[in-house]
Amino acid sequence: MSMSDSSSEINFTIGPVQGFIAQARRTRDLWSGSFLLSYLSGCAMAEIRRCDGRIKVPDVEGDQLLRWIESDGEGAPPRIGTLPNRFVASAEDPAGAARSAAEGVRSRWKKIADCVWNKYVEGVADQGKNTREIWERQVNNFWEIHWTIGAMEGMEARKNWRICTDWSDGRPTIEWGDHCTIMSDWQEISGYVRSIEREKQDDFWKKIRQETSGMDLRSDERLCAIALIKRMFPSVAEDAIGWEVSADRWPSTLYVAAIPWLSAVIESAERDYANDYAKKAFSYAEHIQRKGVAEQIFGRKDLFLEIDANFYHTTSLKNPKSTPLKMTPEDGDEPEDVRRRREELIECLEELYNKKGKPSPFYAMLLMDGDNMGRLIRESGEAVSRALASFAKDVERVVHDNLGVLVYAGGDDVLAMLPVERAMSCAYRLSVSFAESFEAQGMEATISAGLVFASHRVPLRSVMREAHSILDGIAKDENGRGSMAVSVLKGSGRYCRWVSSWKGAVSPENEVVLERLAKNLSEKPDGIEASSSFFYKSRELLLMLAGEQRWSPGMFFDLSHLGGLDIETLLQAEYLNALEHRSEITEEVRDSAVRYVRDLLSVSRRHRGPEHERATGKEICADGMLLVKFLSQKGVQE
Repeated sequence: MSMSDSSSEINFTIGPVQGFIAQARRTRDLWSGSFLLSYLSGCAMAEIRRCDGRIKVPDVEGDQLLRWIESDGEGAPPRIGTLPNRFVASAEDPAGAARSAAEGVRSRWKKIADCVWNKYVEGVADQGKNTREIWERQVNNFWEIHWTIGAMEGMEARKNWRICTDWSDGRPTIEWGDHCTIMSDWQEISGYVRSIEREKQDDFWKKIRQETSGMDLRSDERLCAIALIKRMFPSVAEDAIGWEVSADRWPSTLYVAAIPWLSAVIESAERDYANDYAKKAFSYAEHIQRKGVAEQIFGRKDLFLEIDANFYHTTSLKNPKSTPLKMTPEDGDEPEDVRRRREELIECLEELYNKKGKPSPFYAMLLMDGDNMGRLIRESGEAVSRALASFAKDVERVVHDNLGVLVYAGGDDVLAMLPVERAMSCAYRLSVSFAESFEAQGMEATISAGLVFASHRVPLRSVMREAHSILDGIAKDENGRGSMAVSVLKGSGRYCRWVSSWKGAVSPENEVVLERLAKNLSEKPDGIEASSSFFYKSRELLLMLAGEQRWSPGMFFDLSHLGGLDIETLLQAEYLNALEHRSEITEEVRDSAVRYVRDLLSVSRRHRGPEHERATGKEICADGMLLVKFLSQKGVQE
């Protein structure tokens, strides 16, 4: 049988993806989930290759993770997952190779789970209620491994999937009992019902926490087996997969938010002052060093860059629960001497703010996914594979150049965390790299993005849910692919939601227009100035002209019924009215108003992706203006 014969083709996938990765409370969970899924996919690929098969999509030649798996852990694996959960392969005995791959996934997963059980749960299990039974049920039944033999169309038809998991009793959609505080469909492993067995449940989890380093589990976390494996995987990785993982290298969302500020501080004359502050923080608190994080992000070691991010933000530093010092009690007020030390740290940090400004409490979560990949793979599978391999090589460099942290990059998928100021530019540069990688193979392809600017107070699960929602529902389906959808989540809720095609988002000079407008507004060159009232009054004016009663984030106003009404002139008047505090409106200011409002309207109009009809230009979204306002303040003001 020919290796190119479609009857030898294997389409293999492991899931659930979002159910495993996105349900995370910490960035460490997010990384663990994405890496583990990539690792298990690599184990499946390795088994197929061991059966004399070939991986057709993606192109895995030279992939460091797969090479590391196949060499039984020789050398160092990549820091991030690089293999997608879905791939196409071929083999002389495709069914046999697929079964071997599925078994490879199960056995590697069981080894990881057993390492977590043995180190953290086994000694406490007899204090729970059916803990072993809960653990085995969840570990054995979590993964959905699907494969089909034949052309790619078979993968698209669920009726042809072979589900390689034995659920003889059926797998419940939502488990019974008290649920995990992170993965809410699954039962937490103590087995107790909190409403009637609270003390036993608390005692069980207290004993689990005693088995960890003390910072791995919060006092309010009660986890299912899957969430606990993700959380503790870095601590057992050396035994489980042969790689010693340093979990401290993974920055928190609060750390990512502070990256531009940290860079500015450490490159300034205040560096010595900042390091003195760090020394004081180390003397007053325990377990706050984050070894390796500075080297990963900044390429250097520095004391100030390796303290817990809560010590960069006064709002967190003022909270004993989020930022405990030595002798801070779990409950109740801090002793007077501890309180004085906290006040001393706050005073030192505020002095640093006076010299270098404040760090932003907002960060960006970027999720990207190639458009129409299924069709492209069916038409030109191996050319697509080469294009994606080329793109993957560029992703980490682009993210790092924009001060970001890459969480995952496999195939056409990207997940990264970035500071507010550079996130949109990073997304655009990646879209260009994606298109160029396909052009080199004589093909046209686009990638879409969901970008969420989020306050660190917003739960990570909510941020990931929003990112997936705007990527799939707004950028791809509503706007027609080849688009970027952006949402701002504040502690009080969604602030705005904006979408545009890549072409509509950038200037002829390849600048992201919103970032340029935000920079001009914050730096005020050429007389550019606008108060907050201008942005909100403009929204209310558009709402009134559209005849709508209420605004909601992402709402487009259809102004086609207004005929020749000059919206631009009306908004220029609003802009100038907002400057009434000025004693004189000069001609320079008027000219600036004309240019600035024109650009604001440009990014606020509907710019659809290539799959939809051309926009009329009469649909306007006030969220473009609100997004400029948010970006100009760098999220420092909630």
